[in-house]
Amino acid sequence: MRNGTGSPKRWAKLGLTGGLAVTAAVGLVLSTGGPAAADPATTYVAVGSDTIQDVMNQFSTIVGGGSVGSWDAVNPGNPTVTHDVINPKSGCSMTRPNGSGEGVSALRKSVNTATSATVLADPPEAGCVDFARSSGGPGGNQSDTGQLVYIPFALDAVAPATGPAVAAGGAVATAITHADEFTVANLTALYACTTVTVGGVSYVPDGTTTNATTQPVHLYVPQPGSGTRNFWATTLGFNATTLPACVHDTSVVTAAAVQEHDGTVFAGDAAALGPFSIAQFISQGNGHNDRRHNAAIHSLNAVSPFNGTAPNTAYPITREVYNIVKLSRITTGSADFDAGLTSLLAGGSSLLCGQSLTIRSFGFATLASAPLGHTCGQVATNLRAFATV
Repeated sequence: MRNGTGSPKRWAKLGLTGGLAVTAAVGLVLSTGGPAAADPATTYVAVGSDTIQDVMNQFSTIVGGGSVGSWDAVNPGNPTVTHDVINPKSGCSMTRPNGSGEGVSALRKSVNTATSATVLADPPEAGCVDFARSSGGPGGNQSDTGQLVYIPFALDAVAPATGPAVAAGGAVATAITHADEFTVANLTALYACTTVTVGGVSYVPDGTTTNATTQPVHLYVPQPGSGTRNFWATTLGFNATTLPACVHDTSVVTAAAVQEHDGTVFAGDAAALGPFSIAQFISQGNGHNDRRHNAAIHSLNAVSPFNGTAPNTAYPITREVYNIVKLSRITTGSADFDAGLTSLLAGGSSLLCGQSLTIRSFGFATLASAPLGHTCGQVATNLRAFATV
């Protein structure tokens, strides 16, 4: 579907996997994808995470028929435009959520117009958002009696990124020449503003002196509300809201905001280092909305981020990725139970879990097993959140 303001969404024509079943009762229609002549009457709207937007955009194409509208975190026609106004359904006007945090807040507002969630300038009307994309789990909002549930569908990993080893395509060469030798402990120390010595070079957060043995490093995180920002902060032990003095969400060189999984900041700053989704890196390399700008991602603890052309599930920093829904909408017998939404997302036999080839094409590993505790489509008590929406 169109998910911008007047510009058709990029349509990737991937083959459908075997076993994709759609029932007439749900009213979903398969499509191989193609630009729509006009905005369709979307049944289900998804907003939020940049990390999983591309795979969910493709899923909306596969489902077809205007059933699912997955709206990008930034304007797809001009990625420098954030927080523009979108109209995802008839009668709905809202500020575009940028990232997992803003996506779940928009869902909460859509579920409960009296929510205590912090919302954007033009919040959604009731019923305008049906599910939120998220690259992080419930975290501190987890509640066994929560009204929302995070439904996992794939496995991702997050790696430190820098500019390229050699200047290319307008990107400067990185000065962080030992990035492939870093450990998780090294990253934890750096993000605590502590100098780390690797390969005979001392990397100094926000340092100024550059010589054979000392190199400044500029540490970055994505924009506030990003699931990747929160995940990186939790993993490395710093506060995602009140950043350490040496950690930045705008470029030290240009002052431009850092957008997750976009290599612009690394292309323009030789001292830059920050998180990048391995799935997004692979997906963009496969031609899906490539915005790497020649960035490179690196080994950690001597473990490569790649296993051939797939993410390495042995990489030391991994995470599940999710779609968030109101629990009652996928609970049989509830007053607002929705068979269509349930068929899309919930359970191992859901339409999304049946799209293993698509999931892998966009750089993720599947959750046929439960390396982090959950399988694809699982509705788990420990993934419920917000006792009060």
